[in-house]
Amino acid sequence: MKTLLTTTLFTLSPGEVTSLSIRAAQRLRVEEAAGIDLWVTREGDSEDHWLRCGGSMLLERGDEIVLSIDPRAAGPVRLALIAEARRPTANVAHLVARMARRLVRGTEWTPNQDQITAS
Repeated sequence: MKTLLTTTLFTLSPGEVTSLSIRAAQRLRVEEAAGIDLWVTREGDSEDHWLRCGGSMLLERGDEIVLSIDPRAAGPVRLALIAEARRPTANVAHLVARMARRLVRGTEWTPNQDQITAS
């Protein structure tokens, strides 16, 4: 199984404030910050969040967040939004067929034949 990730990198300058609308579950990660804290405010959340370099926060679908950097910061902060790529969901018939194949281990079975023979 492959895990595919989609990453969006962006930077915020000292004193910059930006808002994001999250359309799918993602992880916000502070890639580079030289010890500067990133202030994250999530709509409907009574707590504010502070992230340092290397820190991350899981964002849920539908979250509205505001990111801000202290205006006294020495330099910009580089951020990454990391999302797992969408994969098609397995249908029930496929899952049942996989379970059946696992149950008949040790037997010889051909998918398009109704005949099962023990080996």
